[in-house]
Amino acid sequence: MRMLPPAFVAGAACVLLQACAQPAAVPAAEPASKNMAEPSTNACDRSAAGFAIGQEALPSLLETARRQSGAETARFLTHDQVVTREYRVGRLNLLLDASGRVVEVSCG
Repeated sequence: MRMLPPAFVAGAACVLLQACAQPAAVPAAEPASKNMAEPSTNACDRSAAGFAIGQEALPSLLETARRQSGAETARFLTHDQVVTREYRVGRLNLLLDASGRVVEVSCG
């Protein structure tokens, strides 16, 4: 009968004992509501930012329009810009024409 090398036997024993060991404690995951972004409570009112139409795109205009609309965030979108289309209740969008003037106001 052929004998197995002692190192092999010791290694196999370690593997078998490890398989029987209790798994290490894993920290509990946070509730799903904490992992996911909370919905915004700052709804956007696009009509309150309508005064921006026709004006030049300036940072001060963006901030004033954001405040007036009650939006949490605001952004300029150029006429040829590629953007994501996810809807965000608390975001104001000011769409610009080729000359950099606001032509449309929307929320989302």
